[in-house]
Amino acid sequence: MADVTLKELKNFKHRINPEERQGAYGYYFIRPFSLYLTFLAIRAGLTANQVTVLQILSGVAGAVCLAIPTTAFGLAGLALLQLGFVFDNVDGEVARFRKQASVTGKFLDSVGHEIVVPCMFFGLGLGTYFRTGNFESIIFGFLAGFFSLRFDIATLYQEAGQLIESKLNQAYDYYASFKYTGAENLYKRKNEESAIRMVFGMFAYPATMNIICVLVLLDLWLSPFMIADRQFSFAYVFLLIYGALLPLRRVITIRKLVRARETERKYVSLVELMQNKTGE
Repeated sequence: MADVTLKELKNFKHRINPEERQGAYGYYFIRPFSLYLTFLAIRAGLTANQVTVLQILSGVAGAVCLAIPTTAFGLAGLALLQLGFVFDNVDGEVARFRKQASVTGKFLDSVGHEIVVPCMFFGLGLGTYFRTGNFESIIFGFLAGFFSLRFDIATLYQEAGQLIESKLNQAYDYYASFKYTGAENLYKRKNEESAIRMVFGMFAYPATMNIICVLVLLDLWLSPFMIADRQFSFAYVFLLIYGALLPLRRVITIRKLVRARETERKYVSLVELMQNKTGE
């Protein structure tokens, strides 16, 4: 396995996860670059979970850099966040190539996002405060970070269900032995390709991170502008809007999940699926 070649890795049919929707930027820019880091990770003997830890460390370091209001740290923060995005692709590629895909790995990847995304908003809020002097940047950065957490535990079952339901093939020896009928429907959502879901997708990782990177670049290039004796920046306006709307959206989401008993349904489905496996 350590002697894998770039050509072998590039031609590996399970390298790209068809369920991941990262847009044109992710497909045409991040994916080609991640191939080389995946190659190095495999040759170095890194496991998929170790790469996930690197992704978390890179993302947190990038968030810390965003909080420091200098051009050098701002650019370093953007580079580290983008590197974390690349690692977020690499861990999945390593897992699929080395047949290490697991619910545990999927869970660790979800935990990583729950750490990096709030830190990213906290760092952006602090950095924007230092650049504009508007204290509410910290408040709205905190709100955006706190409510970016997925309080509904059903999402963790969704992550596990997505892995199991979409990867039951010979590339994953353990999960290929599951007796899955399709009736569980663990993770699929209604109107998956609807316009409103596509809009929501723009405000979820990694799209949100890419938007923040563009806004920080603009703020590093352009000086804050004055409106009614207050300093405004692109990141500041974004934090005001996003930090105000995200809590409302999260409350509506949790209310829907509670009323539909989604958490209970997904939990029971996963338990039944695992029982069928262990009962063989």
